[in-house]
Amino acid sequence: MKLVSIIIPTYNRADLIAETLDTVLNQTYPNWECIIVDDGSTDNSMMVIKRYLDLDSRFSYFSRPDHKKKGPSSCRNFVIEKAKGEYILFLDSDDLLIKTCLKERITFAAQHPEFDFWIFQMQTFGYEQAPVFNYGNGIFENETEYCKQEFAKGNHPFVITCPLWRKNVLIKIDGFNENLLSFEDPELHLRALKEGYILKYANFGQPDCLYRLKQNNKPVNIKRNLRNNYVFFENHLQSNDSDSILYYKKVLNEIILKKVLLRQYFKFYELGLEKEVLLSTNAFYGIMLLIYHAIGLYKIKGIGYNYLKSQFNNF
Repeated sequence: MKLVSIIIPTYNRADLIAETLDTVLNQTYPNWECIIVDDGSTDNSMMVIKRYLDLDSRFSYFSRPDHKKKGPSSCRNFVIEKAKGEYILFLDSDDLLIKTCLKERITFAAQHPEFDFWIFQMQTFGYEQAPVFNYGNGIFENETEYCKQEFAKGNHPFVITCPLWRKNVLIKIDGFNENLLSFEDPELHLRALKEGYILKYANFGQPDCLYRLKQNNKPVNIKRNLRNNYVFFENHLQSNDSDSILYYKKVLNEIILKKVLLRQYFKFYELGLEKEVLLSTNAFYGIMLLIYHAIGLYKIKGIGYNYLKSQFNNF
């Protein structure tokens, strides 16, 4: 019976993590270990976690070392090599597993041993109506290639708890990129696919894990969003990859130019030059578009806005 390592990073989730750990404890597949990594919680998370450590020896706990960067990526990377399982599943500390999750995943992986990781369905729950995440929503000639293209475009055909990984794959690709502040899992998935690892969709009728929807009235943090995108493009923008270029254009046009972010424009522009995606001639058209947005000229028809935009995006 194969051992599965479930890795859970957590930060100030004293009110939710017990529900998550209960779903681990209730798994019908018994051969698991659950490694909890605390990211410096200041609430009473440790008191909650200790109950599970005392209850079942399959739970273990680590605190992120001070020399490691703060964040879930760093926490996950810290314990990947410590994990004893042949397989790894990542679970956020507010999400849940259906009780047959591990059993069905191990069975499916055994039926398809030629793959490096396997993708399972997830469903949302929480304050809103809960749709099923039918990633891919269809049958593709090449599921691996489809996902690689989607991630390169900035889309997310599956998220962090959906895969069951072979541990050795995660070690070979050096785990998560710790410079990302959020959406670190799409970058990991794309990197694995670009390095030649292959996946298999499990088209089961029912989801085996649950993603908690949270009511969030905070505005989008544009600075953080652009920082993440910059790191993503540093690693994945390529002059011969039309999908990553499409995503790069989307960020430039829909965020940087529309919001007249001059400093970010030059930062992303220089990266485009370095990656041999942009030409120096694109700079003039980009500056003109920034001016048009700054003074509202883009709203006026017939003064060349669409022409400037087409010329700027001619790469």
